[in-house]
Amino acid sequence: MQVNGILLIASKPSIKDTFTAMLSPAFQVALADSEEEGLRILNDRHDEFVAVLIELALARQSGFAFANHMQGSSYFSLIPMIAISDELPVPEDMDCIEHGFFDLLTAYAPQPLVYKRINNAIRAKDSLSLSEVEKMLKELPSCIFLKDTEGKYVFSTQYWAHLNTSGDPNWTIRGKTDLEIRKDRLNALKAMDADRKILQTGVGTDYIIEENTAGKQEFLQLIKRPVYDQDGKISGIIALINDVTDHQLLKRELEKRAKTDTLTGLLNKSASEDLIRMMVSNYRQDDEYSALLIIDVDHFKRVNDTFGHAEGDRVLAEIGRIIKNCCRAADVAGRIGGDEFVIFMRHIEDPENACRLAERLQEKVARAFADDRLKRHVSLSIGIAICPVNGKDYDTLFRSADGALYYVKKHGRASYRTCPAQNPDAEPAHD
Repeated sequence: MQVNGILLIASKPSIKDTFTAMLSPAFQVALADSEEEGLRILNDRHDEFVAVLIELALARQSGFAFANHMQGSSYFSLIPMIAISDELPVPEDMDCIEHGFFDLLTAYAPQPLVYKRINNAIRAKDSLSLSEVEKMLKELPSCIFLKDTEGKYVFSTQYWAHLNTSGDPNWTIRGKTDLEIRKDRLNALKAMDADRKILQTGVGTDYIIEENTAGKQEFLQLIKRPVYDQDGKISGIIALINDVTDHQLLKRELEKRAKTDTLTGLLNKSASEDLIRMMVSNYRQDDEYSALLIIDVDHFKRVNDTFGHAEGDRVLAEIGRIIKNCCRAADVAGRIGGDEFVIFMRHIEDPENACRLAERLQEKVARAFADDRLKRHVSLSIGIAICPVNGKDYDTLFRSADGALYYVKKHGRASYRTCPAQNPDAEPAHD
């Protein structure tokens, strides 16, 4: 199938012969003697034609019926119409423009000028089509944009909140890079790096970014694919932006619930253990300290048996709240058993910091139940292991802290102990 065809509609032989000879070196010319014949050809082969040239006198005789049909058709409206004549134009001839013709050419025009003006008409229609497509795409909730081979925007159907438009109503995204227009520099660099890889490899990519603009948290999914020209070379990038905020927030909430102990709000056993293992495995320097604290609620079974499980839950929830408030943002706190908790303190300057935390926890728990009927029944026993002194992996640290906890429980409870540098073998601590 030819895709550079021109449909030439003319009844006058001189016009037909002149323009056929002029156009044939560059275009495939299809001839029609009347508008009716031209319409039949166009209906059968409209995908072949990039322009339609119509004898002006013929178009005027029908009251521009063919032109009006072209304008009203979704198939044909994107094909430019050009009026042709073998006479020099007069001002009255320009009424063809009002009927949808892009230009008027005469047989006296030199061949290069005719080619140039036909190609201008084709490009103008293409530009109009792009504008119309953009307008339609703006109705979609997703944002679609196109970039060139330099990573500069060609168009975007929507302007999203994290662009730095400076409030200018005439601001345009065209010709700008992500680094020039995005408020979040890190996400801008991430976008540009993804674009470079696509342009180099021809492999598309999908990823999600988090944006926080004016106190609003958004999650945006970007789907990027290369665009190729007719020679098979990458000519740019086309991309889709979807707002996936609700989905991501729900996903995070579900992930949080899967990792969280519902009663205390702390991490559950598996989540806290996985996180501490990861942190300990990344330990590198012997002059940096970390601490693992295992915390046991003394005689908790007695609390449940005496006051009921509802009161027992209240005790655990309050202790969880105290632990959370006493920990730093970088620390890990979790509930690893019915009445057992764990804290991992990252990067402490002095091992004594772990002892001070243990003292603070015991003081706050005692104060929390000072005016309560549980005053004499709630206390904490705490075992402490120091990394790297007592071990450089989670299992060794846990055994060391558990041995220290066992010592506390064996010697009166309601206290804390740091494991010695050489941890003696000890049986596991039990209530």
